[in-house]
Amino acid sequence: MTSILLPRPDDWHLHLRDDEMLSAVAGYSAKRFRHALVMPNLRPPITSSADAAAYRARILDQVDEGSSFVPLMTLFASSELDLEDLRSGSESGVVKAVKFYPPGATTNSDQAKGSLGSLHELMEVLVELDMRLLVHAESTDPDVDVFDREAKFLDRQLAPVCERYPELKVTVEHVSTAAGVDFVNAHPQVVASVTPHHLARERGDLLASGMKPDLFCKPVINSASDRAALVAAATGGDSGFFLGTDSAPHTSTAKYAPTVAAGIFNAAYGLEVVAEVFHRAGAIDNLGAFVSVNGAAVYGYEPSDEQIRLTRVESRDVGESKLVTAIGDVVMFGVEEAAHWIVEPV
Repeated sequence: MTSILLPRPDDWHLHLRDDEMLSAVAGYSAKRFRHALVMPNLRPPITSSADAAAYRARILDQVDEGSSFVPLMTLFASSELDLEDLRSGSESGVVKAVKFYPPGATTNSDQAKGSLGSLHELMEVLVELDMRLLVHAESTDPDVDVFDREAKFLDRQLAPVCERYPELKVTVEHVSTAAGVDFVNAHPQVVASVTPHHLARERGDLLASGMKPDLFCKPVINSASDRAALVAAATGGDSGFFLGTDSAPHTSTAKYAPTVAAGIFNAAYGLEVVAEVFHRAGAIDNLGAFVSVNGAAVYGYEPSDEQIRLTRVESRDVGESKLVTAIGDVVMFGVEEAAHWIVEPV
């Protein structure tokens, strides 16, 4: 029987939404993770330190009293961002990072203003503050194939920024391709978060037997060879790669609509999914680095003093496979893997 002790993990890329959905999903992340880097793409987006503080308060209102869970807040990058407010938010500890979305790339990113290459004043302030730029790395050029969007964005848009601002610290969020892994390895100031679903699935799972809306996300789950590159990077112990679940809940009404909402809800079982990936790769001893150490170091934290135990079993009854909320059902990703793992605090 495989059993491993780990420092309590952190989630370095999380969508909690707001209102009824926030109330339904926040407890799953708070139960598993010490810190969570919360994405700002609400409608309207989080664009000021006051917005971030208010959103953090709403999140904490949905967490059990006595929980040690800490949401870390981000701002939505825009040409209209108030840079003095950003400085103030950084100094007060309210704002941890700034997130860039290509306009139209994913949920609520139509609100973005300005291309990455046009945000020169923001880049200069981020360097000044030693604050990290988070990047959704997808080209929205209609001439670019959907499976090539990450590679094209990195080459055409992020590479020039990294060259112009070598001191700028960058996280490529939810890296999804071998090209993304290569880009991180080629740029010392760049690291990457990796999701459970990109580690555990490839595009055949999404498309081969009919489109699976519950596996549709942005960037899309890519090829088997891309998945293999991600698994090698994650399980190999490289400190530049770490867990960011990109858990992004949508109701089944939105997932099964004519235009499928992009996002996978994995907060409940994402840790089990990653554990199974590492187990199958024969790299379970490196799991702690990926989920508890690497990302913490990138964002300036020591690993948690709290511990959890993961134990692999032949089979168990998972229980929940969907979350029933006041606004609709949300399908949970990772039920198959969760049937093989018990996660418990120590």
